Amino acid sequence: MEREFDALGVPNYQRVRDAMRADIARGNLAPNAHLKINDLAARYRLSPAPIREALAQLAAEGWVVIHPNRGAWVRVIDEAFLQDLNEIRIALESYITGQAAAVATPAQIELLEQIESDYERALSIAGPTDTGRLVQLNAALHDAIKAIRPNQEAKALMQRHSIFFNTMRVAWGYGDYRPHQIAEEHRRLIEAFRKNDGALAERICREHIAHAMQDLLSLWRTRNGRS
Repeated sequence: MEREFDALGVPNYQRVRDAMRADIARGNLAPNAHLKINDLAARYRLSPAPIREALAQLAAEGWVVIHPNRGAWVRVIDEAFLQDLNEIRIALESYITGQAAAVATPAQIELLEQIESDYERALSIAGPTDTGRLVQLNAALHDAIKAIRPNQEAKALMQRHSIFFNTMRVAWGYGDYRPHQIAEEHRRLIEAFRKNDGALAERICREHIAHAMQDLLSLWRTRNGRS
């Protein structure tokens, strides 16, 4: 009988979900590809059960479209889809960031500064090519901001967007200038937190996410021959 968990204790459905998510982002599972359970089970060397569970989660995240009684297909990730997701992300995350800035304590701000220092250290050591590490530290800073003023109703939506855009980042990388621009924007954002200026933090966050989308769209156009 197949084990429910792999050798490291990770549930098989999570392992295959993460692998499929990365394969879609990299184009290894092509847009509009029909995702057949048996083919996926053979590809990832698992039984159908964790494949089905992984597909359901990927559909909830936006990577896969499931048609009842017909099956699952890879979503076409186009410019309109990315912009639609980003509009929601800007509205929600900038609001939460502004709320957090208004109530942040010195200890919480110190944590943000430490994470940002780690980001800038990683950038100075390896440069913009260490995408995985930079994405990890960028996500850690934004997660620390969200934890200052938790909003459980917004958490699931923001988590979906974070997973989606971070996966795209790891797969696609950054434009040459973007990692340094991120550092500059984070510093401005943390300064707004020091002042407990919620309105300023919200405005900077909106600019920060908008610039991230501009960079991601530029990479998307290059990958699709539209630059």
